[in-house]
Amino acid sequence: MLWDNHDTTTARIQSPQVWPRSHDDKTEVHCPFGTKPVSSYCQASHALQDLSPKLSGAQQSIHGDFVRDMQQAQDNLAGFPRVDLTSMPNQPVLEVSASEASGAVDQQRSQGVPYELRNITFELAFVGICSASLMIYAFLLGDVTVNQAEFRKALAINNSQLPWLIGSYTTANGLALVVSGSIMDLAPPKPLMVGAFAWLMVWHIIGFFSITPSRMVLFFIVRAMQGLAIGVLVSGSMSLMGRIYKPGLRKNRVFSAMAATSPFGYWLGAIQGGATNDLRWIFGSNAVICAVCCAIAFVTVPPLRPVADAAGIEAPSLRQFDYLGASVAITSCVLLLFGLTQGSVTKWAPYTYALVIVGIVLLVTFFIIESRVRRPLIPTRLWRTKGFTPLMLAYFLGFGCYSGSWQFYAVQFWLRIQHVSPMTVALYLLPNAIVGALATWVVSQTLHIFPGHYIYVASMLAYALGPVFFLPQTPGTSYWALSMPGVALVTFGPDLAFAAASIFITSNVARSYQGSAGSLLMMMQNLSAAIMTSIAEAIGTKVDIGPSGDIGLIGLRAIWWFGFSGAMLAALITIIWVRIPKEEEKEHVT
Repeated sequence: MLWDNHDTTTARIQSPQVWPRSHDDKTEVHCPFGTKPVSSYCQASHALQDLSPKLSGAQQSIHGDFVRDMQQAQDNLAGFPRVDLTSMPNQPVLEVSASEASGAVDQQRSQGVPYELRNITFELAFVGICSASLMIYAFLLGDVTVNQAEFRKALAINNSQLPWLIGSYTTANGLALVVSGSIMDLAPPKPLMVGAFAWLMVWHIIGFFSITPSRMVLFFIVRAMQGLAIGVLVSGSMSLMGRIYKPGLRKNRVFSAMAATSPFGYWLGAIQGGATNDLRWIFGSNAVICAVCCAIAFVTVPPLRPVADAAGIEAPSLRQFDYLGASVAITSCVLLLFGLTQGSVTKWAPYTYALVIVGIVLLVTFFIIESRVRRPLIPTRLWRTKGFTPLMLAYFLGFGCYSGSWQFYAVQFWLRIQHVSPMTVALYLLPNAIVGALATWVVSQTLHIFPGHYIYVASMLAYALGPVFFLPQTPGTSYWALSMPGVALVTFGPDLAFAAASIFITSNVARSYQGSAGSLLMMMQNLSAAIMTSIAEAIGTKVDIGPSGDIGLIGLRAIWWFGFSGAMLAALITIIWVRIPKEEEKEHVT
């Protein structure tokens, strides 16, 4: 081993082609202060200890982590056969800078269990409970979506009110995401996580008694309270995982695992909804699940507190919460989501236009406020990140066309056009769960190998495949011919996109903004789903509306054409403007 006399920050390692194994070989250790011949690695260790006073000056210019790494390597080699490096002076030289060596050490350390978690078992339980928040979010969509007709009968509502089965949930969810993301960054997240699971359990118990025509209003309030709780859970999970995991391979894997639970949760919810003969037990069984999750969260979620992004900076607190911005954002989201959802119900009555217009004005006002406050709800650093704005625009179009222009109406096609049972619809969605897990595994294995915008382009193209496989369908088309491959391939869209986008966004904000950044992505999902569903409903009813108010097959095809065009536009935006670099082991940004 040779340390260059002229550059104490560089390690020069002579790499032999043949490693002698004879015990008579000798080793020499060269340094800027002399040469010490030794006959074994143990003696070399003692020689280095003798040189330590002379090395003290050189250590000031060598990275601390690199020095510790060299000392640890020397100790680890004590039991290996002796190697004579000096006998081969013409061998190629490998130069490794101290910063590169330090980065390699940091990479190795970052692959271990984070210090906030006790051990690998605790880490698995923690990742599981954080992933449960996203799974339950999809679960509560699936169990209601497949039972649209049954809920319509049980609550005595008409077809035009069906969008509120989902709209009441997503509107409240978007409302919670606006505020809870920032609160999670400014307050200890554990009490909020445990409290949200308990809140969700209580409202599921209330929901058990709300499925009657006389309690229709209570039912929609229950759905809204579910949305509020899920918003807190999702933003809390993003904040916790973003703080604990630094950008790198391990973070790719845990965020991909979290993303995989969304399609799996949607399918499980559909199975649960399709299997029960009593709608009340959808809420009863969910209350038990929430109680179990509450107990696990109490045990596994670490008691983190707000952290400063750099040494010498005060840790953020609730005193810095942007109350004005939050108020404007909440009002804007409520008006937008309510106006868009109610617009399709009332055939766009004048007051729905007014609600949407006022909501847009308030949204613009919100961005103006955020540019002037000390700590904005959404970190301004993100908007300056290259490629972030087109990334979010593509996500809006892609996910909105998937959720609002394909998935919701694919279920209606099976139920109303092909006349299959809710349980059969749930089984039709099985590829959604299997392929979703595969898609997120692909992200975890590839995002550190090649740029993420390749994955993002693939996700946008996958969004377009759902409509492609449903446009030719007729009432008698076999599931295996078109529906099954369509469901399988379109699933790559949301799961590839969410995993890639969430890792990119949370890796480009400071630790104190992880909850805000993560909730931004979920809020975009809610807005895009609401807006695209409203547009799709308007297109379908304009093209083909039946006597009972249902959209006919021709109208469904018009909606799927709209979804296809939106997904292809998202792919084009991604190809031209979105650039997501390969994920590397690094510290949180400051």
